[in-house]
Amino acid sequence: MRQSDKRTWLLLAAILLLALGLRMINLGGRTLWYDEAFTVLFAEKGWDAMLDGTLDADEDAAAEEHPLLYYQLLHYWMEVFGQSPVAVRLFSALLGVATVALVFGLARAWFDDRTALSAALITSVAPFHVQYSQETRMYALLALVLVSTTWAFTRAWQRGHWAYWVTFGVLSATSMYVQQLAAFYLLALGLLPFVIRDRARAYRTLAAGSLAVVIYLPWLVHLPDQMQKLRNFWVQEPTVLHFWLVLRSFISVNLDFAAAWWVPTFLLAAILPFFLFFRAYPVLRGRDRKLVDDRQALGWALWLAFMPMVLMWIASYLFQPLFLPRALLPSAVVFYMAVAWLFVRSRVPVPIVGVLAVAWSVVIVFGLVTLYTWDIFPTPPFDDALDYLEQYANPDDGDAIVHGNKITALPMVYYDHVNDDIDLPQHYVRDIPDSGSDTLARSTQEVLGLLAEKDIAIAVGDAPRVWYITFKQLEDEMVELVEDDPDNAQYDSLTWLRDHYHTEQVKRFEDLNVYLFTDRVEPVDASTVDE
Repeated sequence: MRQSDKRTWLLLAAILLLALGLRMINLGGRTLWYDEAFTVLFAEKGWDAMLDGTLDADEDAAAEEHPLLYYQLLHYWMEVFGQSPVAVRLFSALLGVATVALVFGLARAWFDDRTALSAALITSVAPFHVQYSQETRMYALLALVLVSTTWAFTRAWQRGHWAYWVTFGVLSATSMYVQQLAAFYLLALGLLPFVIRDRARAYRTLAAGSLAVVIYLPWLVHLPDQMQKLRNFWVQEPTVLHFWLVLRSFISVNLDFAAAWWVPTFLLAAILPFFLFFRAYPVLRGRDRKLVDDRQALGWALWLAFMPMVLMWIASYLFQPLFLPRALLPSAVVFYMAVAWLFVRSRVPVPIVGVLAVAWSVVIVFGLVTLYTWDIFPTPPFDDALDYLEQYANPDDGDAIVHGNKITALPMVYYDHVNDDIDLPQHYVRDIPDSGSDTLARSTQEVLGLLAEKDIAIAVGDAPRVWYITFKQLEDEMVELVEDDPDNAQYDSLTWLRDHYHTEQVKRFEDLNVYLFTDRVEPVDASTVDE
């Protein structure tokens, strides 16, 4: 092995260790939020139950809308390593480290060793990728599979061997079994030979795509029904500014962080793409003779970094809102490769590269610190709140523990589930019917064994004391909903409790509120009182 090759592999090993270290920091310290808790509680049920909870729905609310590959893999993982917060998140962390290694391989095939190492380093420290490598959801797996798909497509393009085209087709189908929104990345990838007008490779891409459709067909037949269930989903119709928001996430973290950091992150989210396109333009036009060999790879990188979000944005207008920044994690990874090219190969003056690198380093440190220390919505200290209830609530004496909705219920049920010392009966009130948050169908609730109560009165029954858990943010949203439409007052659980009980105390766990209501009284009907 040449000395330069040995140095390259040693540097890659160091980068992978860095990637693993960053993904292990506070891995179990931040609580699992609703989506993660649902994932664990759902995946533990096994294939048959998950299939029922995904495809069967007997009401307008959406059943689980994602395919089951990630859930089934997590099911196997949990059978071996358990369901602790660290255990269930470690699966994603390792997937994230594997993605960093694949980024090196793809960037090396596109450019050279230096660019590949830079791309791997950027991906290893990028807060956006670390964030979803620390989350018990399918997005780390999605990035891994789609980077692998891109690598297979690159090899098929370069070498033309049928085995690579078959691999490309199989991996394309696999990515769709991970998350349906992979379709936008795959569409952008599949359009490349048509944009370049390479007829021979276009036919091969169509053949590989046909193989992917055949493999995906067993799930594809259910896709229209699933999409129909999502017609009232919580995702809002995007605006042009959402492109900027996605780029901000790419370079920092996908959280509603402090306003003091908005200007530097948004500014950098504009400056980096500007320099990238400014320097790429002469290369793509063939005017930069010294970088003519980068033309195709750079074009692919820019196309795959930005076109999937454009396609997702267009689909959100033509069909229904589907614009999810986290589903664009694969595009973010390709964006990091393009930026690595900008830093290493583009021949931008060193002082400018230095300023950009330092500015992004500051934003990266901010993003990582923000991620590691985040303890408000949607991940407040659910475990501490559960310990508090275990200490002071008395279900044996008739106390009722009720959640305002599933957003707080499932995380606390999860922590009760993994804590052998705690066993509290917990109830929750269903979401407003047909609202954007009404996303958990009755059939899925039955699979989980966690049925929502129709309203707060049913959930409370004749309990002498009620412990009510909700987010401050959801309280404020309910006030706005009632102001906009007085008919929504029937869903205002907190007001009902205040009318029927005395508010004894409120214990706050960051922005998670735990109310204690005592001394039940029946409200006086003003219409029956003599003037």
